[in-house]
Amino acid sequence: MTEWVKVCGRETGWERPQPILTESATIWQLNQEIDSVEFMSKTIRFFIVLLFFIMPVMSGCRAKQIDPTGSWSGTVRNPSGEDVAFTLEVSREGDDYRGTLRNGESRTVSTGGSWDGKRIRFAFDYYDGELTATIDGDTGDTLRGQFIRQWQKKTLTREMVGSRDKGEVRAGAGIPAGAAVGGPLTGDWVLAVGIAPAQRYWRATLRQDGSRLIGTIIPVSGDWGQLSGSVTGDGFVISNFDGINSRLLKGRIRPDGRFEGIVDLGLFDPVRPVVGERLDGGNAASVANLPDPNNYTRLANPAEPFRFAFPDLSGKIIAATDERFRNRVQILSITGSWCPNCHEEAPQLQEYYDKYHSRGLDVVALAFEYTGDPARDLEKLKIFGERHHLTYPLLLAGTTEDGDVAKKLPQLVNFGAYPTTIFIGRDGLVKRIHTGFEGKATGERHTRLKAEYVELIETLLAE
Repeated sequence: MTEWVKVCGRETGWERPQPILTESATIWQLNQEIDSVEFMSKTIRFFIVLLFFIMPVMSGCRAKQIDPTGSWSGTVRNPSGEDVAFTLEVSREGDDYRGTLRNGESRTVSTGGSWDGKRIRFAFDYYDGELTATIDGDTGDTLRGQFIRQWQKKTLTREMVGSRDKGEVRAGAGIPAGAAVGGPLTGDWVLAVGIAPAQRYWRATLRQDGSRLIGTIIPVSGDWGQLSGSVTGDGFVISNFDGINSRLLKGRIRPDGRFEGIVDLGLFDPVRPVVGERLDGGNAASVANLPDPNNYTRLANPAEPFRFAFPDLSGKIIAATDERFRNRVQILSITGSWCPNCHEEAPQLQEYYDKYHSRGLDVVALAFEYTGDPARDLEKLKIFGERHHLTYPLLLAGTTEDGDVAKKLPQLVNFGAYPTTIFIGRDGLVKRIHTGFEGKATGERHTRLKAEYVELIETLLAE
């Protein structure tokens, strides 16, 4: 039997499981049930209010954003297993992020970037490369990622790890301007690299300030850019990671003043042994082995006009026989958008073009690119031109595959470096071929090279 009673203005019924009690007992039970419902309701409301205050705090902890900006130092791993130091500087303007690889005073700046709160990404379009990394750790102070880029027809991936700089001297920081420079490694060196008969002779220039070391290595193909590192006891290491290259020289100073060690070019070939000796009058035999950039590459027949015919960025064929080049001085740069020395040479050639074009100078780039896909290679060449605001013609001449330069430019003998710069007189004949390019990191050699170029241009224009 169901009994009914009004509770809070509503009729409430329940089944009696036991014999009917007295009216007063029934009302007492109802009051107890009502008190229990009200207690539970108050308890629920209390916890709801408590959660209202706690949840934003918990959410705030979970949503705490890591700021990736600042300076990061670490290492990238070469295929050889050697670790090369890097410094990455991350900056932000609004929602736009930029990553800069720093080597002394040299900067390699990304063309774009993004950050999603966990992963950072930087595109280096002019090198066909990309850096991606996660930033984690309790305080967001650990970086792990990789730098991926095209290398010929392969994809080259370098693993990288790093941490936030905390005020210590960074990799790639170089030596402060005006510092007193001195030490057993300061000076110019001749490097015997590799093992005969494949041994090669390179130049190097180093500057030491206490335990800090900077410098560059100068094969005939051109310098490696600014390298930086340290000296510990009789040992030293110096390296450079600029996105495209990941190179290292390390060794030990011998009691006789020479050093021995290894060089790592950062690609798939093995490390090479190296012995360094000071560039002075006491090592005339080694100095005699250094290649001369002005005589390394030559013409099979210097009496023949130099010939070329390749498409420009729009697909139009530009040829040496075009009327536009008649009775004019020409600088031809055999170049590539993947080549750091070519990136350093191009703005200098643009300066000459701007200054001397009205007097009869033309500049033309003959580019040999990585992939062999014309559309992709043209796009990279276009990015190369836009980066340096080049207004002289950029021609897609071929690829970097072995033998392609010899096939496309058969007049050249012993071609071996990007860039190779060809100076042609008003008569269409080659007057000089300079192999490689000594950039700013070479100091006085760079200054001398610029002066030589200007002198040669002025002489050819006057003929």
